[in-house]
Amino acid sequence: MIKNKKIKWLFGIALSVLAITFLLVFLPQINSQKENVSKELPTKTTISKEEKKVEPSKPKETYHLSEAEKEQLRQRFTSLKEINQEVIAYIYAPGTQLDEPVLHTGDNHKYLEQTITGEYSPYMGAVFMDMDNHPNFQDRLTWLFGHARGNTVPDHRMFNDVNFYDDQTYFNEHPYLVIETPERYYYYEAAFMIIVPETTAFYRTSFENDQVFLEQLREVQKEAIVKNEAIEINASDRYLVLSTCREEDETIRSNLYLRQIPDTELPEFLAKNKEKLTYVPTR
Repeated sequence: MIKNKKIKWLFGIALSVLAITFLLVFLPQINSQKENVSKELPTKTTISKEEKKVEPSKPKETYHLSEAEKEQLRQRFTSLKEINQEVIAYIYAPGTQLDEPVLHTGDNHKYLEQTITGEYSPYMGAVFMDMDNHPNFQDRLTWLFGHARGNTVPDHRMFNDVNFYDDQTYFNEHPYLVIETPERYYYYEAAFMIIVPETTAFYRTSFENDQVFLEQLREVQKEAIVKNEAIEINASDRYLVLSTCREEDETIRSNLYLRQIPDTELPEFLAKNKEKLTYVPTR
């Protein structure tokens, strides 16, 4: 029994010695090998949020007013508002005698017979925007109305010159129109002209959706007596309509459609056409 206990005791001591030897000698070598293998393995690339960030594209240059233009508008509308607070804009077509203030009120009959100064003048009146349009020229279709008196009164005030656009040559030679507001300028290009009864179904200021708007414009373009073939009709575009009576028949109307130049197109448009857009007083 004593001999067996002694053997077990010696065996236990031997195991302890082996364990201590392993810990002191072999374990450091194994760890060193693991570190070397780890160094040789490819490292996973971690991209920081800053590195992932894509440089934003430079915004496209858009329209802005110069200080000189702001001052011109301030002077224009300060004097006009002193005459009539219902003035919202000024309209002119370079190369023509279309050169008028634009008024807006809740009554479409008021300025058929009343001038900007409040005088009763049924053959004169004033140029006015449809009562259902917004005065910021942001509707899809904005209507302006004015008399065309022809031979009744010997001058070209109001919309007399609009009827001249029924000739393709005149239409081509006078392609642009400018709207001034107290805040900015809007530029337009003549698109097409149509002759219609005064009760035309084309007369509307709002549309249920893009499709209805496009259908009407395409129908007007189809029936137009003169047109700009280069203009493509898009649902995002805004149009201005100048509507006036015809001398040969007061029950029909000349409706001149003009496309508003979007702000994104204005830098290029103005660079090409700025000299053609200069205001020359004619009234």
